[in-house]
Amino acid sequence: MPPRTATTERPAERATERAMVTRTRNGHALDLPLGTRMLLNIAGTKENLSSELVGLQHFEYLILKMPLVPGIRARLLNGEMVTLRYIAGGTIFGFKSQVLNHIVKPGFLLFVDYPDAMEQVDLRQHRRVNCLLPAAVHGRHGVYKCILLDLSEGGCKVSLELQRDDPIRETAVDDMLVLQCSFFAAEGAAQTTLSCLVKSISMDGNRMQLGLKFADLSTDTQLELSTYLDNVSCLL
Repeated sequence: MPPRTATTERPAERATERAMVTRTRNGHALDLPLGTRMLLNIAGTKENLSSELVGLQHFEYLILKMPLVPGIRARLLNGEMVTLRYIAGGTIFGFKSQVLNHIVKPGFLLFVDYPDAMEQVDLRQHRRVNCLLPAAVHGRHGVYKCILLDLSEGGCKVSLELQRDDPIRETAVDDMLVLQCSFFAAEGAAQTTLSCLVKSISMDGNRMQLGLKFADLSTDTQLELSTYLDNVSCLL
């Protein structure tokens, strides 16, 4: 007979597997305070640039403060298409726009066209993609290598191969762990570190699976994660 599997899982964890909700709004004025952090992607590239909204004229243009990184002026010429994303009230908003102009003094400011349409995704309902990526979890029981089995904006599932006396077997629901991985870190950059809460635990012999919920993600990390999932979803 196959070994019995013990599982501890909360009903709420099942709810996160519902399909994401995406809505499009047309012709609405943006309720967007100055200082909002935005992630900018240049059409045809995988690189995302962090920016800050410093001005806007409704239905005409937005003004973004950009990092003056090498080569960026040549990549943001007038007419270049870009995608912008930001988070407000638990929702990711995104829209496509066109570069109108930029200036470099007194700072690098980018002018982009005001969006005609806005797409929004409710973070409370998460899409989930399957994957097989190496990672590690850090907690009160030490550091353990693991495999990332699936990923969403709200959390992930990891699998660990354990020895009979590994202390991590004592892990309980609502324990805090730190996940270290590189699924959307830039090439050559340090691995991404994410704080997580344990929401489900299953054991099958020496194999442990943990359902993890992300906690206290920064705005930039949330946007990076959403962008990564967008890119991966297009390939599935």
